[in-house]
Amino acid sequence: MLDRRSALAECLKHGVYGAETVERLVISEITGLAMVQVAAFDPAQAMAAISAAIGAAASDQHGSVATGGNTRVLWTGPGRWLIGEPESRDLARLLAESCPPAVAAVTDLSHARTVIRLEGSAARSVLAKLCTLDFDPPAFPAGTCAQTQLGQIGALIDCREAEVFDIAVYRGFAVSAWEMITDAALEFGYQVR
Repeated sequence: MLDRRSALAECLKHGVYGAETVERLVISEITGLAMVQVAAFDPAQAMAAISAAIGAAASDQHGSVATGGNTRVLWTGPGRWLIGEPESRDLARLLAESCPPAVAAVTDLSHARTVIRLEGSAARSVLAKLCTLDFDPPAFPAGTCAQTQLGQIGALIDCREAEVFDIAVYRGFAVSAWEMITDAALEFGYQVR
């Protein structure tokens, strides 16, 4: 596997920031992820192939997230999924072997995305300041995802747990997204890990 340099290497400084008496948020970068997009020409066959290859059943339901071990299958649109897991195998090749070209296009996006994690009781409040999604727990429960805009930056938000969100952005916009998130988090106080 290639060693990738973090897009946030120059701005990610560990420490505590903002409201110093209250720390309700931890912000970190999640590295070492394999991320592969599957865009189906035949969604039913692609869902079956994804399930057979990785043991997590892709769903055609809007905003769904399927899991199998450490693998997450995020619905990103009709017949489209982003599959992510810690780098331990050649996920793109595995999926490409399971999904023939007539069934789906398989694209390795591991090098093209940066994932920022927000966790803590203020995570939903910070995200609500940055985009127009409804972050009330019944509207955006754990185990769902949504594509949205953080300001003018496209983002895929994965609600992993009630107070844990992973935000995937294009690598070229990672620093802008980081600065936007940390600025919005100042009033709550946050720790960078």
